[in-house]
Amino acid sequence: MEPPVLPTHRRYHDFDALRSGAMLLGIVLHGMMSLVPLPMAVWPAQDVAQSPVYLFLLHAIHGFRLQLFFVLSGFFTVMMWRKYGLKNLLRHRCKRILLPLAVFTAILTPIIFTIGYYGAELASQTDSSRSIWEAAKAGDVQAIEQHIKDGADPVKPDTAGMTPLGWAAAMGGVPAAEALIKHGADIRAKDPDGATALHTAAFFGNVDMVQFLVTAGADVNAETVLGDTPLDAAGTDEFSTLMLSELIGARLDESQLFDDREEVFEFLTENNAEFGSVDLEEPLAWFYPFVPGMKNLVNQLPVAGQTSVEIAVIFWLLTIFPIFQHLWFLYYLLLLVLGFAAFIWVARKRGWKPLPESMIAWPTCLIWLVPLAAFPQFFMITDFGPDTTGSPIPWPPVLLYYAVFFGFGGACFGRNIFENAGSQRWPVTLLIAVPVLLLGLHAYEMRGSMFEPTQSATLSAFVGWNLLCSILSALYAWLMIFGLIGMFRKFCSGENPRVRYLSDASYWLYIAHLPVTMLLQIWIADAAWPGWVKLLGICAVTLLLLLPLYEWAVRYTWVGAMLNGRKNRKKYP
Repeated sequence: MEPPVLPTHRRYHDFDALRSGAMLLGIVLHGMMSLVPLPMAVWPAQDVAQSPVYLFLLHAIHGFRLQLFFVLSGFFTVMMWRKYGLKNLLRHRCKRILLPLAVFTAILTPIIFTIGYYGAELASQTDSSRSIWEAAKAGDVQAIEQHIKDGADPVKPDTAGMTPLGWAAAMGGVPAAEALIKHGADIRAKDPDGATALHTAAFFGNVDMVQFLVTAGADVNAETVLGDTPLDAAGTDEFSTLMLSELIGARLDESQLFDDREEVFEFLTENNAEFGSVDLEEPLAWFYPFVPGMKNLVNQLPVAGQTSVEIAVIFWLLTIFPIFQHLWFLYYLLLLVLGFAAFIWVARKRGWKPLPESMIAWPTCLIWLVPLAAFPQFFMITDFGPDTTGSPIPWPPVLLYYAVFFGFGGACFGRNIFENAGSQRWPVTLLIAVPVLLLGLHAYEMRGSMFEPTQSATLSAFVGWNLLCSILSALYAWLMIFGLIGMFRKFCSGENPRVRYLSDASYWLYIAHLPVTMLLQIWIADAAWPGWVKLLGICAVTLLLLLPLYEWAVRYTWVGAMLNGRKNRKKYP
Protein backbone atom coordinates (compact mmCIF):
# COMPACT_ATOMS: atom_id res chain seq x y z
CA MET A 1 0.00 0.00 0.00
CA GLU A 2 2.65 2.48 -1.12
CA PRO A 3 1.59 6.04 -1.92
CA PRO A 4 1.37 6.54 -5.68
CA VAL A 5 3.21 9.40 -7.32
CA LEU A 6 0.73 12.14 -8.08
CA PRO A 7 1.24 14.07 -11.27
CA THR A 8 -0.32 17.22 -9.88
CA HIS A 9 -1.42 18.65 -6.58
CA ARG A 10 -4.38 21.04 -6.67
CA ARG A 11 -6.09 23.24 -4.16
CA TYR A 12 -9.57 22.05 -3.21
CA HIS A 13 -11.33 25.39 -3.11
CA ASP A 14 -14.73 23.77 -2.57
CA PHE A 15 -13.45 21.95 0.48
CA ASP A 16 -11.91 25.18 1.77
CA ALA A 17 -15.33 26.80 1.51
CA LEU A 18 -17.01 23.80 3.11
CA ARG A 19 -14.56 23.76 6.00
CA SER A 20 -15.13 27.48 6.54
CA GLY A 21 -18.90 27.01 6.49
CA ALA A 22 -18.71 24.15 9.00
CA MET A 23 -16.54 26.29 11.27
CA LEU A 24 -19.07 29.13 11.14
CA LEU A 25 -21.81 26.62 12.00
CA GLY A 26 -19.75 25.72 15.07
CA ILE A 27 -19.93 29.33 16.25
CA VAL A 28 -23.68 29.33 15.57
CA LEU A 29 -24.08 26.06 17.49
CA HIS A 30 -22.22 27.30 20.56
CA GLY A 31 -23.95 30.66 20.22
CA MET A 32 -27.38 29.07 20.67
CA MET A 33 -26.40 26.89 23.64
CA SER A 34 -27.70 29.48 26.11
CA LEU A 35 -31.04 29.44 24.25
CA VAL A 36 -31.45 25.69 24.84
CA PRO A 37 -32.83 24.36 28.16
CA LEU A 38 -29.70 22.83 29.70
CA PRO A 39 -28.52 22.36 33.30
CA MET A 40 -26.20 25.04 34.65
CA ALA A 41 -23.45 22.43 34.97
CA VAL A 42 -23.63 21.79 31.21
CA TRP A 43 -23.71 25.42 30.08
CA PRO A 44 -23.19 28.44 32.38
CA ALA A 45 -25.46 30.86 30.51
CA GLN A 46 -29.23 30.42 30.84
CA ASP A 47 -31.03 32.88 28.57
CA VAL A 48 -34.55 34.17 29.24
CA ALA A 49 -35.38 33.61 25.54
CA GLN A 50 -34.93 29.83 25.64
CA SER A 51 -37.09 27.96 23.14
CA PRO A 52 -37.45 24.39 21.77
CA VAL A 53 -36.81 25.87 18.31
CA TYR A 54 -33.14 26.32 19.17
CA LEU A 55 -32.95 22.79 20.49
CA PHE A 56 -34.15 21.55 17.11
CA LEU A 57 -31.58 23.70 15.29
CA LEU A 58 -28.86 22.50 17.64
CA HIS A 59 -29.66 18.86 16.87
CA ALA A 60 -29.82 19.60 13.15
CA ILE A 61 -26.31 21.12 13.17
CA HIS A 62 -24.74 18.75 15.67
CA GLY A 63 -26.06 15.80 13.71
CA PHE A 64 -23.56 16.28 10.86
CA ARG A 65 -21.05 19.08 11.49
CA LEU A 66 -18.21 17.27 13.24
CA GLN A 67 -18.72 14.18 11.09
CA LEU A 68 -18.14 16.40 8.07
CA PHE A 69 -14.97 17.77 9.62
CA PHE A 70 -13.65 14.26 10.15
CA VAL A 71 -14.44 13.25 6.57
CA LEU A 72 -12.49 16.27 5.30
CA SER A 73 -9.69 15.59 7.79
CA GLY A 74 -9.35 12.01 6.56
CA PHE A 75 -9.33 13.24 2.95
CA PHE A 76 -6.56 15.77 3.55
CA THR A 77 -4.59 13.34 5.74
CA VAL A 78 -4.31 10.88 2.86
CA MET A 79 -3.49 13.73 0.49
CA MET A 80 -0.59 14.77 2.70
CA TRP A 81 0.59 11.18 3.08
CA ARG A 82 0.66 10.71 -0.66
CA LYS A 83 2.47 14.00 -1.17
CA TYR A 84 5.02 13.90 1.65
CA GLY A 85 5.18 10.32 2.95
CA LEU A 86 4.25 8.86 6.31
CA LYS A 87 7.09 10.25 8.46
CA ASN A 88 6.61 13.78 7.19
CA LEU A 89 2.86 13.44 7.68
CA LEU A 90 3.35 12.55 11.34
CA ARG A 91 5.85 15.35 11.80
CA HIS A 92 3.45 17.85 10.21
CA ARG A 93 0.47 16.67 12.27
CA CYS A 94 2.43 16.98 15.48
CA LYS A 95 3.22 20.60 14.60
CA ARG A 96 -0.31 21.45 13.51
CA ILE A 97 -2.35 19.39 15.99
CA LEU A 98 -0.36 18.23 19.02
CA LEU A 99 1.42 21.53 19.65
CA PRO A 100 -1.72 23.74 19.35
CA LEU A 101 -3.63 21.23 21.48
CA ALA A 102 -1.06 21.43 24.26
CA VAL A 103 -0.60 25.22 24.09
CA PHE A 104 -4.24 26.24 23.88
CA THR A 105 -5.51 23.64 26.35
CA ALA A 106 -3.13 25.13 28.91
CA ILE A 107 -4.39 28.64 28.08
CA LEU A 108 -8.10 28.19 27.40
CA THR A 109 -9.17 25.49 29.86
CA PRO A 110 -8.56 27.65 32.98
CA ILE A 111 -10.21 30.61 31.21
CA ILE A 112 -13.33 28.62 30.29
CA PHE A 113 -13.61 27.14 33.80
CA THR A 114 -13.34 30.66 35.22
CA ILE A 115 -16.05 31.92 32.87
CA GLY A 116 -18.26 29.00 33.90
CA TYR A 117 -17.77 29.85 37.57
CA TYR A 118 -18.45 33.51 36.80
CA GLY A 119 -21.67 32.58 35.03
CA ALA A 120 -22.78 30.39 37.93
CA GLU A 121 -22.09 33.22 40.39
CA LEU A 122 -24.16 35.65 38.34
CA ALA A 123 -26.96 33.09 38.07
CA SER A 124 -26.95 32.64 41.84
CA GLN A 125 -27.70 36.37 42.18
CA THR A 126 -31.30 35.77 41.26
CA ASP A 127 -33.41 38.36 39.50
CA SER A 128 -36.90 38.03 40.98
CA SER A 129 -38.51 39.74 38.03
CA ARG A 130 -37.17 37.15 35.61
CA SER A 131 -39.57 34.31 36.46
CA ILE A 132 -41.62 32.82 39.27
CA TRP A 133 -38.87 30.25 39.84
CA GLU A 134 -36.28 32.99 40.32
CA ALA A 135 -38.63 34.80 42.65
CA ALA A 136 -39.15 31.61 44.68
CA LYS A 137 -35.41 31.01 44.74
CA ALA A 138 -34.81 34.54 46.02
CA GLY A 139 -37.65 34.32 48.55
CA ASP A 140 -39.28 37.44 47.07
CA VAL A 141 -42.93 37.15 48.12
CA GLN A 142 -43.96 40.33 46.32
CA ALA A 143 -42.46 39.12 43.04
CA ILE A 144 -44.13 35.71 43.47
CA GLU A 145 -47.48 37.43 43.91
CA GLN A 146 -46.88 39.56 40.81
CA HIS A 147 -45.85 36.59 38.63
CA ILE A 148 -48.95 34.66 39.65
CA LYS A 149 -51.09 37.75 38.97
CA ASP A 150 -49.52 37.89 35.49
CA GLY A 151 -50.50 34.28 34.83
CA ALA A 152 -47.52 32.24 36.06
CA ASP A 153 -48.29 28.65 37.10
CA PRO A 154 -47.21 28.03 40.74
CA VAL A 155 -46.92 24.28 40.17
CA LYS A 156 -45.11 24.17 36.80
CA PRO A 157 -41.48 22.89 36.87
CA ASP A 158 -38.67 24.81 35.17
CA THR A 159 -36.03 23.39 32.79
CA ALA A 160 -34.19 21.87 35.73
CA GLY A 161 -37.36 20.02 36.82
CA MET A 162 -37.83 22.21 39.93
CA THR A 163 -41.20 23.70 40.82
CA PRO A 164 -41.45 27.15 42.45
CA LEU A 165 -42.20 25.43 45.75
CA GLY A 166 -39.17 23.20 45.21
CA TRP A 167 -36.94 26.28 44.79
CA ALA A 168 -38.48 27.89 47.83
CA ALA A 169 -37.85 24.69 49.80
CA ALA A 170 -34.23 24.66 48.65
CA MET A 171 -33.23 28.28 49.02
CA GLY A 172 -36.11 30.71 49.16
CA GLY A 173 -37.36 30.66 52.72
CA VAL A 174 -40.59 29.94 54.51
CA PRO A 175 -42.51 33.12 53.50
CA ALA A 176 -42.03 32.23 49.82
CA ALA A 177 -43.34 28.70 50.44
CA GLU A 178 -46.35 30.09 52.32
CA ALA A 179 -47.19 32.42 49.43
CA LEU A 180 -46.95 29.62 46.87
CA ILE A 181 -49.09 27.24 48.94
CA LYS A 182 -51.68 30.01 49.38
CA HIS A 183 -51.89 30.27 45.58
CA GLY A 184 -52.34 26.58 44.87
CA ALA A 185 -48.99 24.84 45.29
CA ASP A 186 -49.63 21.38 46.80
CA ILE A 187 -47.37 20.68 49.76
CA ARG A 188 -47.58 16.93 49.05
CA ALA A 189 -47.18 17.16 45.27
CA LYS A 190 -44.38 15.16 43.67
CA ASP A 191 -42.11 16.07 40.78
CA PRO A 192 -41.49 13.53 37.96
CA ASP A 193 -38.82 11.86 40.12
CA GLY A 194 -41.32 11.44 42.95
CA ALA A 195 -39.65 14.01 45.21
CA THR A 196 -41.70 16.40 47.35
CA ALA A 197 -40.75 19.83 48.64
CA LEU A 198 -39.81 18.13 51.90
CA HIS A 199 -37.31 15.94 50.07
CA THR A 200 -35.74 19.06 48.58
CA ALA A 201 -35.60 20.94 51.87
CA ALA A 202 -34.03 17.94 53.62
CA PHE A 203 -31.50 17.49 50.82
CA PHE A 204 -30.33 21.11 51.09
CA GLY A 205 -30.34 21.06 54.89
CA ASN A 206 -32.95 23.84 55.07
CA VAL A 207 -33.93 23.35 58.72
CA ASP A 208 -36.58 26.08 58.99
CA MET A 209 -38.25 24.91 55.80
CA VAL A 210 -38.32 21.27 56.95
CA GLN A 211 -39.96 22.27 60.22
CA PHE A 212 -42.52 24.44 58.41
CA LEU A 213 -43.43 21.78 55.83
CA VAL A 214 -43.83 19.03 58.41
CA THR A 215 -45.97 21.27 60.60
CA ALA A 216 -48.07 22.20 57.54
CA GLY A 217 -48.80 18.55 56.79
CA ALA A 218 -46.03 17.25 54.53
CA ASP A 219 -45.67 13.47 54.37
CA VAL A 220 -42.46 12.62 56.25
CA ASN A 221 -42.34 9.16 54.65
CA ALA A 222 -43.18 10.02 51.05
CA GLU A 223 -41.05 7.95 48.68
CA THR A 224 -39.49 8.92 45.37
CA VAL A 225 -39.49 6.55 42.42
CA LEU A 226 -36.20 5.20 43.75
CA GLY A 227 -37.69 4.56 47.20
CA ASP A 228 -35.99 7.50 48.96
CA THR A 229 -37.78 9.26 51.82
CA PRO A 230 -36.92 12.77 53.11
CA LEU A 231 -34.75 11.02 55.71
CA ASP A 232 -32.77 9.39 52.91
CA ALA A 233 -32.47 12.78 51.17
CA ALA A 234 -30.91 14.24 54.32
CA GLY A 235 -28.28 11.50 54.21
CA THR A 236 -27.33 11.76 50.53
CA ASP A 237 -23.62 11.19 49.99
CA GLU A 238 -21.31 14.16 49.38
CA PHE A 239 -20.56 13.28 45.73
CA SER A 240 -24.20 13.08 44.70
CA THR A 241 -25.05 16.19 46.71
CA LEU A 242 -22.44 18.34 45.01
CA MET A 243 -23.17 16.94 41.54
CA LEU A 244 -26.93 17.38 41.82
CA SER A 245 -26.49 20.90 43.16
CA GLU A 246 -24.26 21.78 40.21
CA LEU A 247 -26.71 20.30 37.73
CA ILE A 248 -29.54 22.56 38.91
CA GLY A 249 -27.32 25.59 39.51
CA ALA A 250 -27.85 25.74 43.27
CA ARG A 251 -25.09 27.07 45.53
CA LEU A 252 -24.36 25.14 48.71
CA ASP A 253 -22.59 26.20 51.88
CA GLU A 254 -20.57 23.03 52.19
CA SER A 255 -19.15 24.03 55.57
CA GLN A 256 -22.63 24.32 57.09
CA LEU A 257 -24.38 21.54 55.17
CA PHE A 258 -23.33 18.68 57.48
CA ASP A 259 -24.53 20.40 60.67
CA ASP A 260 -27.79 21.51 59.08
CA ARG A 261 -28.50 18.01 57.81
CA GLU A 262 -27.84 16.59 61.28
CA GLU A 263 -30.50 18.91 62.68
CA VAL A 264 -32.89 17.97 59.86
CA PHE A 265 -32.20 14.29 60.55
CA GLU A 266 -33.02 14.65 64.24
CA PHE A 267 -36.22 16.61 63.59
CA LEU A 268 -37.51 14.14 61.01
CA THR A 269 -36.72 11.20 63.28
CA GLU A 270 -38.65 12.84 66.13
CA ASN A 271 -41.61 13.12 63.74
CA ASN A 272 -41.68 9.40 62.94
CA ALA A 273 -39.77 9.62 59.66
CA GLU A 274 -38.28 6.36 58.38
CA PHE A 275 -35.72 5.34 55.80
CA GLY A 276 -37.07 4.24 52.45
CA SER A 277 -36.82 1.00 50.54
CA VAL A 278 -33.76 1.98 48.48
CA ASP A 279 -31.02 -0.66 48.38
CA LEU A 280 -27.69 1.18 48.67
CA GLU A 281 -25.83 -2.02 47.81
CA GLU A 282 -27.55 -2.27 44.45
CA PRO A 283 -25.31 -1.64 41.42
CA LEU A 284 -25.65 1.96 40.19
CA ALA A 285 -27.59 3.04 43.30
CA TRP A 286 -25.19 6.00 43.52
CA PHE A 287 -26.02 7.03 39.94
CA TYR A 288 -29.81 6.71 40.00
CA PRO A 289 -30.40 10.15 41.61
CA PHE A 290 -29.14 11.70 38.36
CA VAL A 291 -31.27 9.52 36.04
CA PRO A 292 -34.01 7.98 38.21
CA GLY A 293 -35.81 6.36 35.29
CA MET A 294 -32.71 4.35 34.47
CA LYS A 295 -33.37 2.07 37.42
CA ASN A 296 -36.37 0.42 35.79
CA LEU A 297 -34.38 -0.45 32.67
CA VAL A 298 -31.24 -1.64 34.47
CA ASN A 299 -33.23 -3.82 36.89
CA GLN A 300 -34.47 -5.85 33.91
CA LEU A 301 -30.90 -7.06 33.38
CA PRO A 302 -29.32 -9.96 35.27
CA VAL A 303 -26.96 -9.02 38.11
CA ALA A 304 -23.91 -9.52 35.88
CA GLY A 305 -25.43 -7.18 33.31
CA GLN A 306 -26.13 -4.53 35.97
CA THR A 307 -22.53 -4.72 37.12
CA SER A 308 -21.31 -4.33 33.54
CA VAL A 309 -23.50 -1.24 33.10
CA GLU A 310 -22.09 0.22 36.32
CA ILE A 311 -18.52 -0.29 35.09
CA ALA A 312 -19.42 1.30 31.76
CA VAL A 313 -21.03 4.30 33.51
CA ILE A 314 -17.97 4.83 35.72
CA PHE A 315 -15.68 4.66 32.68
CA TRP A 316 -17.96 7.02 30.76
CA LEU A 317 -17.86 9.56 33.58
CA LEU A 318 -14.06 9.51 33.38
CA THR A 319 -14.23 10.31 29.66
CA ILE A 320 -16.52 13.36 29.84
CA PHE A 321 -14.57 15.56 32.27
CA PRO A 322 -13.82 18.59 30.06
CA ILE A 323 -10.06 18.94 30.30
CA PHE A 324 -9.77 19.78 26.60
CA GLN A 325 -13.07 21.67 26.42
CA HIS A 326 -13.97 22.16 22.73
CA LEU A 327 -10.41 21.26 21.72
CA TRP A 328 -11.22 17.60 22.21
CA PHE A 329 -11.71 17.51 18.44
CA LEU A 330 -7.96 18.06 18.00
CA TYR A 331 -7.20 15.28 20.47
CA TYR A 332 -9.41 12.78 18.67
CA LEU A 333 -8.04 13.90 15.30
CA LEU A 334 -4.51 13.28 16.57
CA LEU A 335 -5.50 9.80 17.76
CA LEU A 336 -7.03 9.03 14.37
CA VAL A 337 -3.95 10.23 12.51
CA LEU A 338 -1.79 7.99 14.68
CA GLY A 339 -4.24 5.16 14.04
CA PHE A 340 -4.01 5.86 10.32
CA ALA A 341 -0.21 5.65 10.45
CA ALA A 342 -0.44 2.32 12.26
CA PHE A 343 -2.94 1.07 9.70
CA ILE A 344 -0.67 2.04 6.79
CA TRP A 345 2.27 0.27 8.43
CA VAL A 346 0.23 -2.94 8.85
CA ALA A 347 -1.24 -2.61 5.33
CA ARG A 348 2.26 -2.43 3.85
CA LYS A 349 3.32 -5.52 5.77
CA ARG A 350 0.20 -7.46 4.80
CA GLY A 351 -0.06 -6.19 1.24
CA TRP A 352 -3.60 -4.93 1.67
CA LYS A 353 -5.28 -3.22 -1.27
CA PRO A 354 -7.42 -0.07 -1.19
CA LEU A 355 -11.18 -0.38 -1.08
CA PRO A 356 -12.62 -1.14 -4.51
CA GLU A 357 -14.34 1.71 -6.32
CA SER A 358 -17.67 -0.11 -6.11
CA MET A 359 -17.65 0.03 -2.27
CA ILE A 360 -17.37 3.78 -2.11
CA ALA A 361 -19.64 4.62 -5.06
CA TRP A 362 -22.56 6.90 -4.26
CA PRO A 363 -25.23 6.08 -3.11
CA THR A 364 -24.55 2.35 -2.68
CA CYS A 365 -21.86 3.14 -0.11
CA LEU A 366 -24.68 3.96 2.33
CA ILE A 367 -25.47 0.24 2.52
CA TRP A 368 -22.39 -0.34 4.65
CA LEU A 369 -21.59 3.18 5.88
CA VAL A 370 -24.89 3.65 7.74
CA PRO A 371 -24.73 0.42 9.81
CA LEU A 372 -21.01 0.94 10.41
CA ALA A 373 -21.66 4.39 11.90
CA ALA A 374 -24.86 3.28 13.65
CA PHE A 375 -23.04 0.58 15.65
CA PRO A 376 -20.96 2.94 17.84
CA GLN A 377 -23.83 5.46 17.79
CA PHE A 378 -25.94 2.81 19.58
CA PHE A 379 -23.73 3.20 22.66
CA MET A 380 -24.08 7.01 22.75
CA ILE A 381 -27.39 8.09 24.26
CA THR A 382 -26.93 11.66 25.49
CA ASP A 383 -27.42 13.37 22.12
CA PHE A 384 -29.04 12.97 18.74
CA GLY A 385 -25.83 12.37 16.94
CA PRO A 386 -22.49 11.72 18.62
CA ASP A 387 -21.76 12.36 22.26
CA THR A 388 -19.24 15.03 23.13
CA THR A 389 -16.22 14.40 25.28
CA GLY A 390 -13.24 16.24 26.68
CA SER A 391 -11.14 13.92 28.79
CA PRO A 392 -7.70 12.52 27.88
CA ILE A 393 -9.41 9.15 28.33
CA PRO A 394 -11.25 8.57 25.03
CA TRP A 395 -14.73 7.05 25.03
CA PRO A 396 -14.33 4.08 22.64
CA PRO A 397 -17.74 4.40 20.90
CA VAL A 398 -17.06 8.07 20.11
CA LEU A 399 -13.56 7.35 18.80
CA LEU A 400 -14.81 4.43 16.69
CA TYR A 401 -17.69 6.54 15.38
CA TYR A 402 -15.45 9.31 14.12
CA ALA A 403 -12.95 6.76 12.80
CA VAL A 404 -15.65 5.63 10.34
CA PHE A 405 -15.99 9.14 8.91
CA PHE A 406 -12.25 9.82 8.97
CA GLY A 407 -11.50 6.51 7.27
CA PHE A 408 -14.09 7.04 4.56
CA GLY A 409 -12.75 10.51 3.83
CA GLY A 410 -9.29 9.03 3.46
CA ALA A 411 -10.54 6.25 1.19
CA CYS A 412 -12.12 8.84 -1.13
CA PHE A 413 -8.94 10.74 -1.93
CA GLY A 414 -7.90 10.24 -5.54
CA ARG A 415 -11.26 8.68 -6.41
CA ASN A 416 -14.25 10.10 -8.29
CA ILE A 417 -16.76 9.54 -5.49
CA PHE A 418 -17.34 13.19 -4.68
CA GLU A 419 -17.49 14.16 -8.32
CA ASN A 420 -20.05 11.43 -9.01
CA ALA A 421 -22.10 12.39 -5.98
CA GLY A 422 -21.87 16.04 -6.76
CA SER A 423 -23.84 18.80 -8.29
CA GLN A 424 -26.69 16.91 -9.92
CA ARG A 425 -27.88 14.93 -6.92
CA TRP A 426 -27.19 17.21 -3.94
CA PRO A 427 -30.65 18.88 -3.85
CA VAL A 428 -32.40 15.51 -3.58
CA THR A 429 -29.92 14.31 -0.99
CA LEU A 430 -30.44 17.35 1.24
CA LEU A 431 -34.20 17.14 0.76
CA ILE A 432 -34.28 13.50 1.92
CA ALA A 433 -32.21 14.47 4.96
CA VAL A 434 -35.07 16.62 6.33
CA PRO A 435 -37.63 13.84 7.00
CA VAL A 436 -34.81 11.59 8.20
CA LEU A 437 -33.91 14.26 10.77
CA LEU A 438 -37.53 14.63 11.90
CA LEU A 439 -38.00 10.87 12.25
CA GLY A 440 -34.66 10.59 14.04
CA LEU A 441 -35.59 13.29 16.55
CA HIS A 442 -38.89 11.51 17.20
CA ALA A 443 -37.00 8.28 17.90
CA TYR A 444 -34.61 10.26 20.11
CA GLU A 445 -37.51 11.67 22.12
CA MET A 446 -39.15 8.24 22.47
CA ARG A 447 -35.86 6.76 23.67
CA GLY A 448 -35.42 9.60 26.15
CA SER A 449 -38.96 9.18 27.46
CA MET A 450 -38.04 5.71 28.66
CA PHE A 451 -35.68 7.26 31.18
CA GLU A 452 -38.60 9.15 32.74
CA PRO A 453 -39.30 7.76 36.21
CA THR A 454 -43.03 7.62 35.57
CA GLN A 455 -42.52 5.26 32.63
CA SER A 456 -42.49 1.48 32.95
CA ALA A 457 -40.70 0.84 29.70
CA THR A 458 -39.37 -2.56 28.79
CA LEU A 459 -35.73 -3.08 27.99
CA SER A 460 -36.63 -4.45 24.56
CA ALA A 461 -38.59 -1.29 23.72
CA PHE A 462 -35.64 0.86 24.75
CA VAL A 463 -33.26 -1.20 22.62
CA GLY A 464 -35.64 -0.90 19.67
CA TRP A 465 -35.98 2.87 19.87
CA ASN A 466 -32.25 3.28 20.49
CA LEU A 467 -31.45 1.17 17.44
CA LEU A 468 -33.85 3.16 15.27
CA CYS A 469 -32.44 6.44 16.57
CA SER A 470 -28.88 5.27 15.85
CA ILE A 471 -29.69 4.23 12.27
CA LEU A 472 -31.55 7.46 11.49
CA SER A 473 -28.83 9.57 13.09
CA ALA A 474 -26.13 7.88 11.00
CA LEU A 475 -28.21 8.16 7.83
CA TYR A 476 -28.86 11.85 8.46
CA ALA A 477 -25.15 12.53 8.95
CA TRP A 478 -24.16 10.82 5.70
CA LEU A 479 -26.95 12.46 3.69
CA MET A 480 -25.92 15.90 4.91
CA ILE A 481 -22.24 15.22 4.24
CA PHE A 482 -22.79 14.09 0.64
CA GLY A 483 -25.40 16.75 0.01
CA LEU A 484 -23.21 19.58 1.24
CA ILE A 485 -20.14 18.29 -0.57
CA GLY A 486 -22.16 18.18 -3.77
CA MET A 487 -23.55 21.67 -3.24
CA PHE A 488 -20.16 23.20 -2.50
CA ARG A 489 -18.54 21.44 -5.45
CA LYS A 490 -21.28 22.92 -7.62
CA PHE A 491 -21.04 26.53 -6.43
CA CYS A 492 -17.65 26.93 -4.74
CA SER A 493 -15.18 25.05 -6.94
CA GLY A 494 -13.48 28.22 -8.14
CA GLU A 495 -10.94 30.21 -6.17
CA ASN A 496 -12.32 33.00 -3.99
CA PRO A 497 -9.83 35.16 -2.03
CA ARG A 498 -12.36 35.87 0.74
CA VAL A 499 -13.21 32.19 1.19
CA ARG A 500 -9.50 31.34 1.14
CA TYR A 501 -8.87 33.91 3.83
CA LEU A 502 -11.74 32.62 5.98
CA SER A 503 -10.46 29.08 5.49
CA ASP A 504 -7.01 30.13 6.71
CA ALA A 505 -8.61 31.89 9.68
CA SER A 506 -10.96 29.02 10.53
CA TYR A 507 -8.44 27.18 12.71
CA TRP A 508 -7.93 30.29 14.84
CA LEU A 509 -11.65 31.02 14.99
CA TYR A 510 -12.37 27.45 16.09
CA ILE A 511 -9.80 27.62 18.89
CA ALA A 512 -10.59 31.11 20.22
CA HIS A 513 -14.35 31.54 19.80
CA LEU A 514 -15.74 29.63 22.77
CA PRO A 515 -14.71 31.90 25.69
CA VAL A 516 -15.83 34.97 23.72
CA THR A 517 -19.18 33.36 22.93
CA MET A 518 -19.78 32.25 26.51
CA LEU A 519 -19.01 35.69 27.95
CA LEU A 520 -21.38 37.38 25.52
CA GLN A 521 -24.12 34.89 26.38
CA ILE A 522 -23.70 35.51 30.12
CA TRP A 523 -23.79 39.29 29.72
CA ILE A 524 -27.00 39.39 27.65
CA ALA A 525 -28.82 36.43 29.21
CA ASP A 526 -31.39 38.64 30.95
CA ALA A 527 -31.89 41.11 28.11
CA ALA A 528 -35.47 41.23 26.81
CA TRP A 529 -34.51 40.68 23.18
CA PRO A 530 -35.73 37.97 20.79
CA GLY A 531 -33.56 34.87 20.77
CA TRP A 532 -32.66 35.18 17.11
CA VAL A 533 -31.42 38.73 17.67
CA LYS A 534 -29.18 37.53 20.48
CA LEU A 535 -27.87 34.64 18.40
CA LEU A 536 -27.03 36.82 15.41
CA GLY A 537 -25.45 39.41 17.68
CA ILE A 538 -23.28 36.85 19.49
CA CYS A 539 -22.04 35.34 16.23
CA ALA A 540 -21.40 38.75 14.62
CA VAL A 541 -19.55 40.20 17.61
CA THR A 542 -17.45 37.03 17.97
CA LEU A 543 -16.33 37.29 14.34
CA LEU A 544 -15.79 41.06 14.54
CA LEU A 545 -13.50 40.56 17.51
CA LEU A 546 -11.57 37.51 16.37
CA LEU A 547 -11.03 38.22 12.66
CA PRO A 548 -9.13 41.52 13.24
CA LEU A 549 -7.19 39.80 16.01
CA TYR A 550 -6.26 37.08 13.54
CA GLU A 551 -5.02 39.63 11.02
CA TRP A 552 -3.07 41.77 13.47
CA ALA A 553 -1.82 39.36 16.12
CA VAL A 554 -2.02 35.81 14.76
CA ARG A 555 -1.63 35.40 10.99
CA TYR A 556 1.96 36.52 10.59
CA THR A 557 3.17 35.59 14.07
CA TRP A 558 4.43 32.39 15.64
CA VAL A 559 0.82 31.55 16.53
CA GLY A 560 -0.22 31.65 12.88
CA ALA A 561 2.87 29.66 11.91
CA MET A 562 1.92 27.02 14.48
CA LEU A 563 -1.65 26.80 13.17
CA ASN A 564 -1.30 27.21 9.40
CA GLY A 565 2.38 27.50 8.59
CA ARG A 566 4.28 30.72 8.12
CA LYS A 567 2.60 33.34 5.93
CA ASN A 568 4.35 35.97 3.82
CA ARG A 569 2.61 39.33 3.89
CA LYS A 570 3.59 39.98 0.27
CA LYS A 571 1.52 37.04 -0.94
CA TYR A 572 -1.76 38.24 0.49
CA PRO A 573 -3.66 41.45 -0.02
